[in-house]
Amino acid sequence: MKAFYDTGELACVALDAVTGPQVFLSGFPLAGSDPEQGQQFLLDHAAEHGHCVLYTPDDSLSLTDLGVLLRSQQVGAARLTRPLFVKEEWLESQYFRDHLPLEGGSD
Repeated sequence: MKAFYDTGELACVALDAVTGPQVFLSGFPLAGSDPEQGQQFLLDHAAEHGHCVLYTPDDSLSLTDLGVLLRSQQVGAARLTRPLFVKEEWLESQYFRDHLPLEGGSD
């Protein structure tokens, strides 16, 4: 897990796909799931609850008004979901979105 700050305030928490910690959105495990299932869950959740959806250049999916960005992480031969919780201003800024961690470990 990594934390990122902006002028002394917490701006982003990036969880690891394997070591988590595990978090759930409406019962769906956001860390360590199949990326396709994770994206479909977020799309369904957004449609049901009216959330704003944003795709990032790396094909990650975000619900910007919830501050949830679902990225994937290579774990052995598999790719698993890696959630980031990001303040809305960072998700709306291409600069900050492009500088958020893509993978686990050495970001």
